[in-house]
Amino acid sequence: MAKKLAFDRLLFGSVVLLVFTGLLMIYSASAMQIYLPTSAAPAGAYFFVIKQTVAVVVGALLAFLAMSIDYRRLNDPRLIGAGLVLLTGALVAVLFRAPINGARRWLSLGVIKSIQPSEFAKIGLVVALAALLSRREREITHPTRTLLPVLGLVALLAGLVLLEPDLGTALTYFVIAGAMLYFAGLPLKYFLGSALLLVPTLSAFVWTAQYRRDRIAVFLHPEADPLGKGFHAIQSLIAVGTGGLTGLGLGHGKQKLFFLPYPYTDFIYAIVGEELGLIGCAAVLGLFGFLFARGVRAAANAPDSFGRLLGIGFSVMIVVQALVNISVVLSLLPTKGIPLPFLSYGGSALWADLLAVGILLNLSQHAS
Repeated sequence: MAKKLAFDRLLFGSVVLLVFTGLLMIYSASAMQIYLPTSAAPAGAYFFVIKQTVAVVVGALLAFLAMSIDYRRLNDPRLIGAGLVLLTGALVAVLFRAPINGARRWLSLGVIKSIQPSEFAKIGLVVALAALLSRREREITHPTRTLLPVLGLVALLAGLVLLEPDLGTALTYFVIAGAMLYFAGLPLKYFLGSALLLVPTLSAFVWTAQYRRDRIAVFLHPEADPLGKGFHAIQSLIAVGTGGLTGLGLGHGKQKLFFLPYPYTDFIYAIVGEELGLIGCAAVLGLFGFLFARGVRAAANAPDSFGRLLGIGFSVMIVVQALVNISVVLSLLPTKGIPLPFLSYGGSALWADLLAVGILLNLSQHAS
């Protein structure tokens, strides 16, 4: 039985602040989209924020459900197996859909017009790895009983996501798995060997596609094509730089006026910088750092290894996505299609992240 029935209110509060900030920034960043001179223009200034509010309500219900059901019930081979089969099938199914902006990442499920299976595959990956590694604690370095199954699962899911194509999300799977393996006790020498193999493989993969080579070139020299391929990076930096210390004020940003494409999705942190300034950017970054610290605390205090691995997996999942998104906005990394957790517009990523938070809150109730 749980020794402590109260969930971590500080963790809960940090997520609430991030979600509320996201709703504010989505409204500010998307309101002017009604003036788009295309048939894709939304019906009104509140279109995106209303849709995101509905997604928040659904995500809150998912988080409450995850928080209410004992996390140890997830450690069921039949449940994990069925979940992985379902997720793999969904990742295969998206490959047969018509591409949207050159990628096949979304499925339509009745009333849910667009859902992204690769976001939920992160949840399945963390749960499956936590179950496997908790059963192999004394055999963490065994090549066939531990390392090969882990590599096989990650390679399967990441490989399907790469076919969409979505290199950023695929790499996130490897980072999550690496963090969980390290937390489970895998010696550092194994990570060094993996890096020596992964770096040339990744380099070869990047250089086999023209658009990936273009992204590297733009990352290194965005000013070489300021009105073309370097446009996003330059406009993002202009937005952040314009904000200064305190920002221009909520709603007063200029880059969302069709200078920065889709400012309410992957580049919403640039709007935070422009309208709320360095103080706003630091506050958002600080909230993610605090969330990570509370998640790791819940993991460290979990009563069993399955819970500890769940906690570290979900904490890393959320924060790595945040760091990658923020790094892209600040031109510290090449452009990736990874949303900012809790802030970027979109249902699938929000639901997956809130599910992860629900399980972290569940863990916090069982702290030893």
